[in-house]
Amino acid sequence: MSRYPPLNEDCELDCNKLQDPKGWASGLPTSSTGSHFQLWSLSLFRTEQHLARRLKNNSFYPFTQQQPGVFVLEYYLDTLWKGALLFVVCLVLISLDILRQVEKQVTWVVSAYGMCVGLWLLISSLPLRRLVLNHTRGTYHFSIRGRTVYQGPMHLVYVRLALNSDAKGRRFFRLVLCGHKLEPLVLVQLSERYEHIEYLGRHIARKLSINYFDYLVTSYRHEIRHWPLGAAISPGIVLRKDQI
Repeated sequence: MSRYPPLNEDCELDCNKLQDPKGWASGLPTSSTGSHFQLWSLSLFRTEQHLARRLKNNSFYPFTQQQPGVFVLEYYLDTLWKGALLFVVCLVLISLDILRQVEKQVTWVVSAYGMCVGLWLLISSLPLRRLVLNHTRGTYHFSIRGRTVYQGPMHLVYVRLALNSDAKGRRFFRLVLCGHKLEPLVLVQLSERYEHIEYLGRHIARKLSINYFDYLVTSYRHEIRHWPLGAAISPGIVLRKDQI
């Protein structure tokens, strides 16, 4: 059986008790004004702790509650600062003539290519994104710079646990907000704390009333709140018998 407590309205997320999911509790505020840069994760360690702290300040993170049943997220992609950093670094290398000391011209070409890639990332990430979850209409709406990219049913937007592994076989998990025509938004970077990441993912999905999916394709850990029209059962949902 799992060692974490069931998610309920009386649970509170305590950033000082990350070593024990049983100590996490909620009694969180209903809404908070979010920053357009709040999804930029500059921390390399314990990213789940940063997410827990943000959830303690805003229980609907990364969204803000505009009105009951309507959640809004406005943001810039983190590739904005990554592209700017890549562009500046490559520009500095060329400007300081460091590469002239290198006989192979291919090195200069690589830096020039890096500048182009960085500039492309910077420009493509400049437009403000807006994602609206509207439960009163049963749809979500995604737009870039005010222009609609996609509007569709709620079952197409969800929180997902993703699995990565290194050469030594260690498993790392990411928590991602996904949707049709929506760029994946990483809420937690690579972490080995599966139960903590799962707890946070289920909490976010419950507060936003959207679907949650485990990293396994078929799992009893999926939490389905919205189904495709006319769907009666999904092959990815199984009854809870033995832990997978």
